[in-house]
Amino acid sequence: MILTITLNTSIDKAYRLASPLVEGTVMRVAECIDNAGGKGLNVSRSVLTCGEKVLATGFAGGNNGRLLCELLDRDGVPHDFVTVENETRCCINILEPSGRSTEFLEPGREVGEDALAELEDRVAALLPEADAVTISGSIPRGLPVGAYAQLITLVKAQGVPCILDTSGDALMASLDALPTVIKPNADEIAQILGERAGSLDELARAARTMHERGIENVVVSLGGSGALMACSEGVFRGTAPQIEVVNPVGAGDTMVGALAVGMKRQLDAPERLRFAMACATANCMSASTGHFELEIAEGLLAQTVVEPMAPVA
Repeated sequence: MILTITLNTSIDKAYRLASPLVEGTVMRVAECIDNAGGKGLNVSRSVLTCGEKVLATGFAGGNNGRLLCELLDRDGVPHDFVTVENETRCCINILEPSGRSTEFLEPGREVGEDALAELEDRVAALLPEADAVTISGSIPRGLPVGAYAQLITLVKAQGVPCILDTSGDALMASLDALPTVIKPNADEIAQILGERAGSLDELARAARTMHERGIENVVVSLGGSGALMACSEGVFRGTAPQIEVVNPVGAGDTMVGALAVGMKRQLDAPERLRFAMACATANCMSASTGHFELEIAEGLLAQTVVEPMAPVA
C-alpha cells in the first residue's frame, strides 16, 4: 500500500470556457468538473490508476470536507482523514479553448498543532502496511514550517521510503530530514543551493549535489523539456513525446504517484523515471485535473526516452 499525506486538501473546480477569458466581464462556464484536490489526492488517484493500493490521509473539515470524501468515494480512493474544525478550501482552474490555464488557489484555513499531533499518531499506526509514503503540497496556516520534517522523520524511522513534493520555506525546512525523493523544478533547486542553475549541465550538477548530501533520488522537473534524476545509479535525463496539452494541472502529482509505484515495484532508476514521465504526460491529455488513462500512459511509454547524462565537472 502507498500512503499519501495531504495537509492542505481542497475542492478542485475546473471551469472549461467556450470562448477566451475576457477580464472584467461575465463569463459563462461551458463545463464544470469537481474533484477532490490537494496535490496528495492527485497522487492518490495516480497510484490507483496504476493498479496499486493506496490510502489517503491528511486534514478535511466542514461541508467541503464532507464533499471531499464523497468525491474520493466516487473515484474509489480509500481515505482516513483527521477531521478539523475549519472548512476545507476551494481551488479554481480556468481552462480556455486555446489551452491556456489560469488557477485561483485559496490559501487554506487555519489548522491547529493538536490536529498535527493526531495526524502523526494516525500515520504511525498506518506505516506497518505502507510500502512508500508521499507528502505533497503546501502547509496550512497554524502549523509550523517544520511540519513536514516531523512527518519525514517519523516515516523514515520505520524504514519506509518517503517522497516529498513541496516548495518554498516548507521544502527548505524539510531537507535536513533527508526525504527519500524530492521533486523541485529548475528555479527551486537553484534556490536550495543558492547558485545559478540554468543550463542542463548546471541543473544536473545541482541535482547530483543534493544527492551527495544524502537525498537518495533528486528529480528535477523541466516542464515541457522533461526531467532529470540524480541517484546512486547516475544522472539521467528523461524526454517525453510531444502532445496536444488539454489540462496540465496535476501532472507533477501524477509523476509523484507513478514514482511511488515504481519504487514499490522495485524498478531501476531509468525505468522508474520513464514510467513516471509517461503517466505525467498522459495526465496532460485529460480535461479532469489529476486524472489520466493507464492505456494512454502505456502507449506513451515507448515514446518516452531516458538516457544517462555524461558526468559534469
